[in-house]
Amino acid sequence: MDEPTGSQRDAASTIFNLPDYRVLAALDVPGGGRRVEVEATSPPGCPRCGVISVRVHSRRRQRARDIPVGGAVEVIWCKRRWFCDEDLCVAGTFAESTVQVPTRSRSTTRLRAALVSAVVRSGRAASETSRAHGVSWWLVQAALSAAVLVLPDVEDTLVAHLGVDEHRYRSVRFYRTESGA
Repeated sequence: MDEPTGSQRDAASTIFNLPDYRVLAALDVPGGGRRVEVEATSPPGCPRCGVISVRVHSRRRQRARDIPVGGAVEVIWCKRRWFCDEDLCVAGTFAESTVQVPTRSRSTTRLRAALVSAVVRSGRAASETSRAHGVSWWLVQAALSAAVLVLPDVEDTLVAHLGVDEHRYRSVRFYRTESGA
């Protein structure tokens, strides 16, 4: 029997589908919600010198907002603080961060992308989007402001097709004049 030699993701991590994280526990919360405890799996590198760390300084639990998956989800990240083992590095310790939850962020990038998509593609108001996702209006506005900063400059964009600005709301009617024209 042949078995793959790579590591397999556990079922809870596969269903939750948050890249670079492993699900430690999933609990039902009163009121119909869920609490999911996760831990980062990516190797921690010092943000100043880039040396991969192996020694844990401390642990703490941080709440992160995420997209609702089958109802409200409360994500608890079991975040670790690491020692920097490089003697010449000025950073003694550093907290881990990932692509999904960057440094000093309290929400996942997939939540921010879903908020921008709900406003831009669906044409919904920011207040309506915030109520639907169970987040504050300020988070929706911050996600929209960050998305605007990465848009290309209008002056640099080439026009592919030039359209007509006027619209005709009624059908055109032609009348014959007395001169016959």
